[in-house]
Amino acid sequence: MVAQPGLTGQSRPGGRAVAEPDAATPLINAATPGRFTLAQLLTVLDVRGDVPPVPVRSLRSPHGGVLGAQQLGQQIVLAERLTPGKTVHSLHTVFSRPGDCELPMWIDVEHLAHGRSVGALALSVRQHSQALSRTNIMLRAPEPDLGRFTPTTVMPAGPETAVDLPIRLIPWEARLLPQRAEFQLEHWVRAADAGDDPTLWRALIAHACEFMPLDDIARLSGMVTPTGEIMPDTTALVLSITVTYFAELDVREWLLYRVSALSIAGGRTTSRVEILTRAGELRAEASVVGILRRRH
Repeated sequence: MVAQPGLTGQSRPGGRAVAEPDAATPLINAATPGRFTLAQLLTVLDVRGDVPPVPVRSLRSPHGGVLGAQQLGQQIVLAERLTPGKTVHSLHTVFSRPGDCELPMWIDVEHLAHGRSVGALALSVRQHSQALSRTNIMLRAPEPDLGRFTPTTVMPAGPETAVDLPIRLIPWEARLLPQRAEFQLEHWVRAADAGDDPTLWRALIAHACEFMPLDDIARLSGMVTPTGEIMPDTTALVLSITVTYFAELDVREWLLYRVSALSIAGGRTTSRVEILTRAGELRAEASVVGILRRRH
């Protein structure tokens, strides 16, 4: 197995040796839960390993569990590392339990299909015998166009006119535009220091899509504190997410994230995230199902 820096080999029942996060440095930025830089996030997302289960590090979260957005990004990166020449086209993730951000963590991989132009993997983030999430990923190889249609839309004002509004647990630039539709917010987002690896760009996009919808609904519902945090008497978590990448996109440039609530009822939310270039071209989309409710 190819282990990441700071990882050590340990044995498991049955005698099989696997790499495991070094007990002395299991976390990134362990001293400040929920506060991390883009560089720290990229370090955690840059998963490398060729024989599953692959050990991964964790960011310390404000709630003590393992961040779902982090799991998404790590699975995207590992899937592309294991299938050279292919990139993630779509993924669907179900989160089954929160886990513990201070415990060792691995990703199991099941190869479902491998062809010239298509690949499919099932990945599970695991702590001991418990799965925290399961993701089905479809990958694709470059192919020539038989036809081409790229939908465009009329764009709002650019990022120069938007207001700086940091988004919870997204450590890069985000600016909010004035609201134009009910339960819809538009954010200009740019990660200028994200490096030059498109695999990590796709991981950052999924990371952002996991956080934005519940934060936006809570903001529009008056369920955030003056500092932008979701109120402590509120339960907010994502149950599942589907992300589709239609074309290449560069997170170092300004992208518009248009976040629309489709349904809010019974403590459940369903939202759509559209990711558009400044020219109005739709490059990626996400559907997010979550829980948002007051604790009794």
